[in-house]
Amino acid sequence: MITIGNIYDDIDSFAPFSTALGFDNVGLLVGSRKDPVERILVALDITPAVIEEAKRQGAQLIVSHHPVIFQPLRRLSRDSIPYQLAQSGIGAVCAHTNLDMARGGVNDCLGETLGLKNLSCFVEESSVPYWKIAVFVPVNDAQKVTDAMAKAGAGKLGQYEACSFTVQGKGAFLPQEGAHPAIGQCGMLEKVDECRVEMLCSPDDLPSVLEAMRETHPYEEPAFDVIKNYGVMKQFPGAMVGEWEIPMQPREFVAHVKERLHCEGVRYVEGTRPIKRVAFCGGAGGDRIFEAIAGNVDAYVTGEMKHHEWLAASQSELTVVDAGHFKTETIIVARLVQRLSKHFPQICVEASETCTDGVHYL
Repeated sequence: MITIGNIYDDIDSFAPFSTALGFDNVGLLVGSRKDPVERILVALDITPAVIEEAKRQGAQLIVSHHPVIFQPLRRLSRDSIPYQLAQSGIGAVCAHTNLDMARGGVNDCLGETLGLKNLSCFVEESSVPYWKIAVFVPVNDAQKVTDAMAKAGAGKLGQYEACSFTVQGKGAFLPQEGAHPAIGQCGMLEKVDECRVEMLCSPDDLPSVLEAMRETHPYEEPAFDVIKNYGVMKQFPGAMVGEWEIPMQPREFVAHVKERLHCEGVRYVEGTRPIKRVAFCGGAGGDRIFEAIAGNVDAYVTGEMKHHEWLAASQSELTVVDAGHFKTETIIVARLVQRLSKHFPQICVEASETCTDGVHYL
């Protein structure tokens, strides 16, 4: 049986929810990890129309890019989308800025759709904090506890897994009346050869890692420390850059973006030089224009720009294209459908046919 938890874990494996930016709200926002899933609807947004589509298809889960709960809820009315989902028995897993920045995520998809080559990071986001767990365990049980914590998600560092540090020492404890010690007797001081096992852990994995540690630890009351670290586990691309094999003229480039993203219209500033190196950021990436102007690029493509950002663009030599928030991100839907269908062939995964783009053109 496939559950919502299985789907969540699969998305988390390539777009870790812990990497979402601080303002964001991602993850399992409606439903339970234990809920069974036979059909999934993938959409950019969750709207009443998307919920009705999911109900018609018999979907138990909607996977969306934009969070269904973004601002704190002050009340839950019958016409609110989270209420409608819960009432219909439909779960919601939302992957937003973590999916924007993931390898194979929104920005990668945008670069590939535009036909750019040699994709790489252009602007790096600040990384997420992480935790260090230090647990004290008898020597003979140290490997069992370490393996359980690693299986639950601890010990991930870059491209490495199951990373740990172990040092041996002597633990002492005096069981009191009513205790049930795994080693020793009540009223007698016990000294045991123990290991201090240290492992790194993301905020999202912390609860499951601590649960795994407690379940495999032989002691009735395990001794452990949880320490917040402010270093860097990973860095993630907030914007990317790619290249053309043959340079384009600015107006030709604008038309190319419009065609590739199937836009009814685009907003743009026409630059002064041929375009070979292009920076891009799906969605609301207007604030990246300043890095683009300062960087070694000829053009910048995004989905949302403000007035002062357009003003800065018009005073530079860059060609800048605003192709719309929806058009620069909806391309991820097909990618998610493809991935989930491949990893879970026993269930049905479909892309939503409901257009949630609120912008119209004359």
